[in-house]
Amino acid sequence: MPILLPHEVYYYKILARHLNVKLDFTRLESGVYRWIIKGYCVFYDQSTRSCRIHSEKPLACRIFPLILDLSEFKLMVSLHCNWVKKCFKNIKNISSKNDLVLLFPSEFEALGELITLLHSKESVIAVAVRSSSIEKLLDMLGAECNVIKISKSSIIEDLNLLLLSNCTSEFVEKSLENYSVEFLVEEKITYK
Repeated sequence: MPILLPHEVYYYKILARHLNVKLDFTRLESGVYRWIIKGYCVFYDQSTRSCRIHSEKPLACRIFPLILDLSEFKLMVSLHCNWVKKCFKNIKNISSKNDLVLLFPSEFEALGELITLLHSKESVIAVAVRSSSIEKLLDMLGAECNVIKISKSSIIEDLNLLLLSNCTSEFVEKSLENYSVEFLVEEKITYK
């Protein structure tokens, strides 16, 4: 079962409402959520055999087949991936991190994003904003905040997910007065 950060839960609930599907999560002690999936993922289209939210899928899905064990901060490769099973003899002989990065470049990019979010000294503010043009908003927010990531939804027209740090939720709320906001959540998740 994938593990999601709080802002991901809010965001995927918006997408689920739009696609008329139901999501189920369990909140864990650490503040993250376990996504309960029975059978196929609700975002999986069985007729096309593809993910309907592929371009904006959760970090846990973007990292796969890499698995990060946060309790021991150990990186593993999942044998649940058919490609990994097929190439396992070659993968198990890899001894350097650089070779792994070359083999899984987009997965390592997502892993870097996850580590940045988990180990940020500041709280992360996530906001879903509906606007066809967010350039002016980004200029305002960029003056006070560190913009970690901007994602434009491929599912919902004009929906943007912004991840921010080094600013206050009060500043962000004030900056968003003229925008249609789906959610604003501030989170600080620490792993020790």
